[in-house]
Amino acid sequence: QPHWALGGGGGGERQAFNKMPKWMQVRDMLLRAAQDGDRYCEQYGDIIANQVAVERFISSSKGNVERAFKDLKAHLKWRHEYRVDGIVDEDFSDLKARNEVYWGGVDKRGVPTLTWILRKHDANNQRPERFVRFFIHQIETGMRASPNYPNTTFNIMVDLDEVGLHNNDTEMVAHLQPLLVNNYPKVRKALLVFPINWLVSLLWDTLLKPILMTLQPDIEDKIIPLRGDYKAALLDRFAPEELEEAFGGTLPLSVTRPPQPLPYKRVPCSVIVQDRLRRSGSGG
Repeated sequence: QPHWALGGGGGGERQAFNKMPKWMQVRDMLLRAAQDGDRYCEQYGDIIANQVAVERFISSSKGNVERAFKDLKAHLKWRHEYRVDGIVDEDFSDLKARNEVYWGGVDKRGVPTLTWILRKHDANNQRPERFVRFFIHQIETGMRASPNYPNTTFNIMVDLDEVGLHNNDTEMVAHLQPLLVNNYPKVRKALLVFPINWLVSLLWDTLLKPILMTLQPDIEDKIIPLRGDYKAALLDRFAPEELEEAFGGTLPLSVTRPPQPLPYKRVPCSVIVQDRLRRSGSGG
């Protein structure tokens, strides 16, 4: 049963609803779901009323309003069940000490970059579920450092130097892929992959491509393999002081600092609706 408008109604309201921008249609469908008792939608009125957030899900659903509604509704449920709101405060000091996944510098456009040193990944030395939770912890920590949250964009840089079959972790990939596909659409700007040598080419289809497609699942997004002099290619994108020394810059890994997440407090849908009614009553 479609939700035509926040207050329900007949043909006239349906026509008015259909003339609204798509993001408003999805917003009102989610607000209606909250009014009908969906507790996950009720919790996240701030995301539901965020035009950019809603439009990201509309874009990932190829403009299909009903699908965007279902996808964003499922995302809000996942946020609650996966305890995303408090994940930045969880202790992953053991995994951080490995310097496998960490935030590096920002590119020349000011976009932060999450770095993954794939050769340090040891599938036999950690539970895939915990590593995936750590990966989401890192993503959320970096995204919440921006006032644009939950729409913070970021790059992912994957260092493939000395990678081998011992780094293969199909179980981890199977856990991580649906979380990124379903919950982080249209926030990754670039996936930079290097170096591309004979060994990487040999392992591309069997090992690397499944992992990289997990990190960059949107069809429109491009994996950017840096062939040849990858350090020069990185310096085209990063100022030397924003690129760590191992990649051709001057930023010591020891001085990179983890992002400081800004406080996040969700706003219930009931508050959003009351605010809309108040502004409507005052003519605002």
